[in-house]
Amino acid sequence: MDRSTAILLALVSYFVALLGLGWIARARTHDAAGFYLGGRTLGPWVAALAANASSSSAWSLIGVSGFACKEGLAALWLLPGCLGGFLLNWIVVAPRLRTATGTALTLTDYLAGPPGTPLRRPIATVASLLTLGCLAIYVASQMQAAGPAFLRALDTTPANGIVLGAVVVVAYTLLGGYLAVSITDMLQGLLMAAVAVVVPIAAVLHLGGVGAFADAVAQVPADGFAGGFGDRSGTVAAGFAIGLCGIGLGYPGQPHAVNKYMGMAPGASMAVARAVGIGWAVALFSGMIVVGLAARAAWAVPPGEHEAALYVASHQLFPPIVDGLVLAAVLAAIMSTVDSQLLVCASCVTHDLGLGGQGRRLGMLATARGTVLAIGALATVAALLLRKSVFDNVLFAWAALGSAFGPLLLVRLCLGPVAPRWALAAIVTGGGGAIAGSYVEVLGPGVADRVLSWLAAGFLAWIGSRIARDR
Repeated sequence: MDRSTAILLALVSYFVALLGLGWIARARTHDAAGFYLGGRTLGPWVAALAANASSSSAWSLIGVSGFACKEGLAALWLLPGCLGGFLLNWIVVAPRLRTATGTALTLTDYLAGPPGTPLRRPIATVASLLTLGCLAIYVASQMQAAGPAFLRALDTTPANGIVLGAVVVVAYTLLGGYLAVSITDMLQGLLMAAVAVVVPIAAVLHLGGVGAFADAVAQVPADGFAGGFGDRSGTVAAGFAIGLCGIGLGYPGQPHAVNKYMGMAPGASMAVARAVGIGWAVALFSGMIVVGLAARAAWAVPPGEHEAALYVASHQLFPPIVDGLVLAAVLAAIMSTVDSQLLVCASCVTHDLGLGGQGRRLGMLATARGTVLAIGALATVAALLLRKSVFDNVLFAWAALGSAFGPLLLVRLCLGPVAPRWALAAIVTGGGGAIAGSYVEVLGPGVADRVLSWLAAGFLAWIGSRIARDR
């Protein structure tokens, strides 16, 4: 069996399994509430793996390994940022959000307040439009990552790969909604974790063990590759570290991830979910940094092709059938994020904006599926036009969502209600500040959009909570 045939066999088997799970979930999806939250029936393992896989897109495999391949040991600053974000979500957000949401079906629904809350409609509208815009870019960047995966797997064009990946993920999301997305995300999370353990171990062994791996990294002929800040110094180095650590602040504001906490069954063990979720994150991000470092040290991946580090390592280390599974894991990372994001887009249109025929359950469900199809098609076209790297495109949308919703959510969960005017101001300031900050560097990339905008939104939300308490 040649390499292309073996890889194709692995990918087809994986896609068939996803579509089969989507069909099974369809039988348990009868109305819009089931389509959005699956009846709040997720167990701890499904919730943990689905939430983590949703928030850890192709960026966590392709982007993180590529960043380590390009930047060297300076990529270690991703660990306190990303792992800190998972700790924040699983320790603070998850247990509170599961019990605080009441009848709310979406994150916007919860942040806007119960029916009758002043300014509920403007808050829901602004939050929904911001969510749709950011997730369209986010979905497009994930589909963008599918192109090189199919190019290396099947010797096809990136455009064909983008379209094929989009067809599969839209199909099973249309079939089963939240349950299909959560169950397939669990499967995809397990596959991603396996790759994050197996590939770095194989790469380190290939170089001769831990000591030889460290020596090889130290000998890479690139300025600053073995330094903690690359070739940066002074305030530039500080800004670089702050920007990467600031990624963690965005985790509570990702609606496609935190809605998995809302869908957990009341009796599901939060301790088990927390242990699984945090352990998974440690394995994934540390493993991908090792892969990126090893790829640059062992196979001299050119800096301009750094986001191919995982593909290069897999091709060099494994037989074709295993290489096919690694490529399937990349596609799993893409799909586990895209499907959840498409579902959030559908809920924005039909539930939060009320465009699906409120009160007609079948009408809302049909509109939700139509929205999934439409957003999927638009994002596919956008993916064909994107020029920036997957790493940069994802972080743009991540920062906007994280700053718009994360501070307000944390304040509401920890301090109580926020005065509506201040809640709206926090969303606009956080989201708008992050978008503007992505074009204006303060100390370095990521500081203005991921940190300063987040702090500004958090300050406004905090003031709003004090006003609400005084009233």
